[in-house]
Amino acid sequence: MLGSSPIIIVHFQTQQIYCVRDREGQITEGGQDTIQTVFYHWAMQLLDSDEVPEEESYYPVWRLREMQQAGVKALI
Repeated sequence: MLGSSPIIIVHFQTQQIYCVRDREGQITEGGQDTIQTVFYHWAMQLLDSDEVPEEESYYPVWRLREMQQAGVKALI
């Protein structure tokens, strides 16, 4: 809890293509088929009712408070 608002921590992973190009379009890092597993941690906080606009107050509204990339692992 942060004050009176609950916080949830979410851990997940994605598979992403890692390809960095320069201004001319040449690949400088990674490649078109370089797949990496990327690990993330998110901390999300439930907003208090006074922080939520009236038209959105019917549903719980969560705000992303912190985001951390926890690691990268080459898949192939």
